[in-house]
Amino acid sequence: MEFGVHRVIGVAQESSEIRDATTKENYIVLFVSGGGCSMFINKQTTEIAEYSLVLIPRGITVDANPAEERAFLIIYFSESFFARTEVDTAFLRNFKSFNKNEYTYRTLSVPMEYATYYEFVGMQLKLSKQNYNQAIYRDLAHNIVKQIVLLAAIYAEDKQSGELLGQRTDVSLVRRFQDLVEKHVKKEKQVAFYADQLNIGSKKLTNLTKETLGTTPKEVITEELLRVSKKLLVESSLSIKQVAWELGYTDVNNFSTFFLKETALTPTEYRKRWQQ
Repeated sequence: MEFGVHRVIGVAQESSEIRDATTKENYIVLFVSGGGCSMFINKQTTEIAEYSLVLIPRGITVDANPAEERAFLIIYFSESFFARTEVDTAFLRNFKSFNKNEYTYRTLSVPMEYATYYEFVGMQLKLSKQNYNQAIYRDLAHNIVKQIVLLAAIYAEDKQSGELLGQRTDVSLVRRFQDLVEKHVKKEKQVAFYADQLNIGSKKLTNLTKETLGTTPKEVITEELLRVSKKLLVESSLSIKQVAWELGYTDVNNFSTFFLKETALTPTEYRKRWQQ
């Protein structure tokens, strides 16, 4: 399922459901009401103040604290669930609070009045999940989740991401660029290739990505190449040389140099760290 919600209290929650919520494909929002709570984030015990929204990017591990008796809501969703439009996709991908390179997690305080909203969210999302085969409930779930994320953007004062929701000019072109990078990055790493595919000049592509994403096309390519590299190192049994070949490097040393520059770890060191 593309989204879900669980009310978590220590180990009373089914561990399988927690695992479903925290798969690497999901964004996570913890909705903490009165009394606060504690949980494990990246295997570290973390105390969260009451009346908080906690935003957790994809790839960060979350688990319940067995000693905790205070409840919280864990809401999770995939990009495909949230992003019904190109503007939605651009917003989600560039919302800094959901960027693992910016935050392991981010805690935002909300007014006490949101305690009643907390109950509403839990009830309506559970109802939507139970009736997910009906389009009207899928729409309800999408609208509630989007509302929560927009609420977080307001309290995070992330004006750049928020403004993306009202900007449609050139967003489609940048989205196509991001899709092309995802599709071809293993073989094509030059900005000129992607500009040609979009029938625009490299300079125009650079201006568009800077205006929309706040970054350069080369940085977008590097970020995606690094994401794919990490995924292969952690989730595959390929040797380092085979990973390099899979990513289009004929010389494994060139791949190792790239990876070391971006992460301060060699591919071997990174794999060992994640396999511990």
